[in-house]
Amino acid sequence: MASTDPERLLNRLRGVKVVLFDFDGPLCDLFAGYSAESVAEHMKGFLADKGWLLPQFEAYTDTHQLLQDVALAGFPEEIVKGLDGVLVDAERQAAMVAHPVDGAAELIQGLAAKERPMAITTNNSPASVQVYLKKHGLEREFSGRIFGRGEAPGKMKPHPAYLRAAMEELGRVATPGNCLMIGDSVRDLRAARAAQVKFLAYAGIGDRYQQRVDALLTEGADLLVRNMQELVEAFSTAGLSRRGAPVGE
Repeated sequence: MASTDPERLLNRLRGVKVVLFDFDGPLCDLFAGYSAESVAEHMKGFLADKGWLLPQFEAYTDTHQLLQDVALAGFPEEIVKGLDGVLVDAERQAAMVAHPVDGAAELIQGLAAKERPMAITTNNSPASVQVYLKKHGLEREFSGRIFGRGEAPGKMKPHPAYLRAAMEELGRVATPGNCLMIGDSVRDLRAARAAQVKFLAYAGIGDRYQQRVDALLTEGADLLVRNMQELVEAFSTAGLSRRGAPVGE
C-alpha cells in the first residue's frame, strides 16, 4: 500500500544523490491548455493522409503510445519521423501554456542550491521541455540534461533508455543505487525498475488524478505523494549537504 508517511518518505530519500524527473506530471501539466486527445486525432489524420492509418490505431487517444507502437510496427522511417514531427509541434505549443505544478520549481531550486545533480527523463520531446524551462526560468538548473524522445521513439518509457542515458551523462556521480526517479505513470515506474533506480510516485491532488493513482498502486508503487510540497519539506528535513551527500558522510 502506497503511503505518504513522512518517515517512509525520508527512508526513500536516504542515499539519494541524483534526482531524475519525469516532465509532464511532476513538473507541469503539459496539456492543461491544449487537448492531448485532439493531438492524437491530428496524428491519426497524418497517418490517414499518408495511407498508413491501420485499423488497430484508429481508437488510440494516447499520443505517446500511438507514436511508440507505430515506430515498433516497422513503418517507413519518413512516416515515423513525420508523425513525431506532428507531436513535437503540438508539445512545443502546449509547453507555452502549460500549468506549473505547485512546489515543483521550489523543489528544483532547492536541489540546485545544494548542487544536487538533476536530469529530466521524459517521453516528451526535448524541444518542448526546453520551451517550458526557458519560460519559467529553470533551464540553468538542468544544464542541458534533458533526455527525451529523439531519434528513437520506439525506446520511450517503459524502456529504460532515457534513464540510462542520464546516468551515463552524469558519470560516476550517478549509479542506479543512488538515483531517484520521480514520475507519475506506470511507464515511469516500469522504466525505473528496468534501470534499477529508486522510484517515487507523484500524483496531483483531486479526483481527476484517481485513475492515475489506482494504476500506480495496481502496478506496485509503494510510495506516493499527492503534493510536491511534501517533497520540498522531506528533502529539507533530510539535512543534505552540498552535492547530495548526507551530513557527516
